[in-house]
Amino acid sequence: MAMSIQLDDGNAAADDAGEAAEQVVAEINITPLTDVFLVLLIIFMVTSTKIVDMEVASRTGVKVALPNANASAPVTKKRTDPVLSVTKDGKLYLFNELVEPANLEAKIKKALEDVGSETVLLRGDKSVNLGAAVDLMSIARKAGAKNIAILTQTAGGGK
Repeated sequence: MAMSIQLDDGNAAADDAGEAAEQVVAEINITPLTDVFLVLLIIFMVTSTKIVDMEVASRTGVKVALPNANASAPVTKKRTDPVLSVTKDGKLYLFNELVEPANLEAKIKKALEDVGSETVLLRGDKSVNLGAAVDLMSIARKAGAKNIAILTQTAGGGK
C-alpha cells in the first residue's frame, strides 16, 4: 500500500504562531487494492463455475453422447432419481459410480430405497445397441423401478 506525504516547504508565513510549520497530508493509493479485488473476483467466478459443474455432474452421471429425438417429451426429474449411464464401451455407471453388471440389480434396488423413488433414468450413448438398453430396463424392473425414463436430447442439440 503506497502513501504519499506532502510537506509544507516553510516559505509561506503561518497565520498564527501556534500552528505547526509542517502539515502532513496522508492519502491511500487504491489502485493496488482494486487490482487485488478484481483478481479475487475472477478467482471466485472460476471456482464457483467449476463447483456448479461438478455438482451437476454428480447428479447426472458420466458424460455420454445422448441420441437425438424429434418428438421427445420433457422428463420431470427429481433431484434424487437414480441415473444409470451406459458408455459407448459398455461400462455401467449408477450416478458416477462404476458398477459391475453382476451387482447392478442390487445397486439399483439400494439406490431406489435410499432416495425413496420409483423412477430410474437411463442415459445411454447413442452407439449402445437396443439389446443392451432392453437388458438394463429389465434389470431395473426387477430391482423395483416402476418407471423408467430414457434420456435423449432434442434434435436441436439441447437436453
